[in-house]
Amino acid sequence: MKQRLWILALCAAALIPVSAQAQEAVVDSLALARQYTQWLYAGETDSLIAHSTEETRAGMAEENSFARYSQMIAERAGFELEVSEETWKLRNGDCQYWRVAQFSAMEEPLLIRWVLDPRGRIEGLGAGPWTQAPPVEAETCEATAG
Repeated sequence: MKQRLWILALCAAALIPVSAQAQEAVVDSLALARQYTQWLYAGETDSLIAHSTEETRAGMAEENSFARYSQMIAERAGFELEVSEETWKLRNGDCQYWRVAQFSAMEEPLLIRWVLDPRGRIEGLGAGPWTQAPPVEAETCEATAG
């Protein structure tokens, strides 16, 4: 019986570092932002809502915002032809993914912006013509030396 408890204790101790590492794992936010963009283009709003923060989930679901964005892009912009820029910019204190792409039904590029929390969940979305891009605080999200 003591040997069995000892083995269980060792197993539990061995799992603690793995669990802690899993919680601290770095989120591949670029891959997530790209996936969210593809879901937006495909109208997979349930997937977008499922990967949103609680606050965003409530607001987007209530307003049907993801569906409206998806429909607007499909109707007004067409389909994505080429991505000209993918970057992270600091806006309103948040690091935002900016995707600038040429679309089949638009002369000027379209800008898609995602705000993600540290866990990679969606906190916000913006879209519009690249020429009407909102102002930013910094062109990158890198920490500035103070």
